[in-house]
Amino acid sequence: MADQILTPRDLNRILLGRQMLLSREKIGAVEALERLFAIQAQLPRAPFLGLWARLEGFQRADLLAAIHERQVVRSTLMRGTLHLASARDVLAFRTTVMPPRDVTLPGGVRPAPEELVRVLDLARRHFAPEPKDFESVRQVLEAEGVDPVRPLAFAARMFLPLVQASSNAAFGHEPGGDFTLAKTWLGRDEDLALRPQDLARRYLAAHGPSLPADFAGWSGQKAAAAIFEALGDELVTFRDERKRTLFDLKDAPRPSGETSAPVRLLADFDGAVLGRADRTGVIRPEHAPLLASKNGLIPAMVLVDGVVAGTWRIEPKMKSVAVSVRLFGAVSAEDRKTIEAEAISAAKFLEPDAAGVVTFAEA
Repeated sequence: MADQILTPRDLNRILLGRQMLLSREKIGAVEALERLFAIQAQLPRAPFLGLWARLEGFQRADLLAAIHERQVVRSTLMRGTLHLASARDVLAFRTTVMPPRDVTLPGGVRPAPEELVRVLDLARRHFAPEPKDFESVRQVLEAEGVDPVRPLAFAARMFLPLVQASSNAAFGHEPGGDFTLAKTWLGRDEDLALRPQDLARRYLAAHGPSLPADFAGWSGQKAAAAIFEALGDELVTFRDERKRTLFDLKDAPRPSGETSAPVRLLADFDGAVLGRADRTGVIRPEHAPLLASKNGLIPAMVLVDGVVAGTWRIEPKMKSVAVSVRLFGAVSAEDRKTIEAEAISAAKFLEPDAAGVVTFAEA
């Protein structure tokens, strides 16, 4: 039988359903993080807004409690970037998602294997006793004659199982913060077993029918097609309108393209946008240049009917929270009213006692 064709709208609705963006769900913060696998967390508040958009009745205290109880940790994961994930998933999958040690470091540095081993040993001994910042490890490496220091200190961030210690900061972690070994913070070390097939299952569960290139771009895994093939009868295949083969978990939910999609405000670096190599199902090609930035930041986005219709920024002030919405084009009066209501809700989520002030502009 020929594979079923999934339209861009079908794929959009399946993605939104897997990302908990078709309706807010009644589950806890840790379970939600594990459903998504992780939330990108260069900005400490981004995971909080990401879960606010997805969970019914979610409060900041819910995620803060999980962070302080060490059920959830901030660590370098996919694509060498900071994510917030459950401690279980960090310990189980960090080895799998880290790149091979022959990777080129920033500045084109490729250290000799013995030099990298020496650097990691120095950094491991430095971070093991208690949380410390990265400036301190750079000083240790420099004192030991390591050169160049910054790229090799970055290697320690990548290849050592480091997690960031929580703090009394508003979102549980300082923007820079102090790091220590997972074993020090969580009581056990990362699992060294490689689990690419388990990682593929988790990816598909969170993103829906995908190309191997989607999984490869998200995870950094080599031979993504072979990983999918190894899952055999666990997967079913579809075709997109370009006749490309898409893979998905056999029994996963797949809402149709006729399903309505509510207005949603996504956090910076949201996985609903970052999780695919081809983002045209969520971002219209003509709008992509409006989202580009010189420093590679992915802004917080407004979804209308399942696609990006603009960006938004939220800034708590003394007695109010300012929310600015920049739309890429006209939206209906009803959608505009819903965007404003979501923006006020986000403001109240961050500062319950402050007034929310929403302003609109067009790109």
